[in-house]
Amino acid sequence: MMTTGAGHGERKLKIKKQHLLLVEGRDEVNLFKALMRYRFDEDRQLDIQIIDAGGRDRFQNNLRAILAEAQNVRAIGAIRDADENANDAFRSICNHLRSVGYEPPTAHGEFSNAEPTVGVFIAPDGRAPGAIETLCKRSQEGDAVSGCVEDYVNCLHECEAIRSGNPDKTFAHAYLAATENPLARVGEGALQGVWDFDSDAFADLTAFLNRLRSA
Repeated sequence: MMTTGAGHGERKLKIKKQHLLLVEGRDEVNLFKALMRYRFDEDRQLDIQIIDAGGRDRFQNNLRAILAEAQNVRAIGAIRDADENANDAFRSICNHLRSVGYEPPTAHGEFSNAEPTVGVFIAPDGRAPGAIETLCKRSQEGDAVSGCVEDYVNCLHECEAIRSGNPDKTFAHAYLAATENPLARVGEGALQGVWDFDSDAFADLTAFLNRLRSA
């Protein structure tokens, strides 16, 4: 059984909408709430239920729980980070979807011809390695703070003081440290308007969400 919350606040998952967006964690829920709030009008925001389906280790089991509750769902969108390899990430999530009875699409950013229709988006763009933080970084390219953060990260590399294996996540968290109310997570930053959702960096992702709600 998939639940939300913890301890005494734990509740069984309830499917309330016909269009579901499955993301990797609670912070991603915050980011996509902020993105849809910014890019869509209120009625279109409310068409999609965002669900924390967990990372790679929990995704398949949570999919089964979602399937058990999703009796009247018309469309499902699943978003995952590419990490080191976008093709591997796409194949992995499609295999998980197939294993619980959903028909995945044949390509990144597309939806299957099935009921319910299922779409998969591999961040940042279905080709490059990276994550949702890559899009956050791309959205800020060219501004003054971005240049300062790049200098800081380069300095850490030169001093051999950096331990992170994900440069875009390092950038995103360093960028957040420079905001008026420093934050630890990119989704929290999104809720406070840190990332530029007007940027072309988010255009393909926004188009994917539009296709999800229109399915």
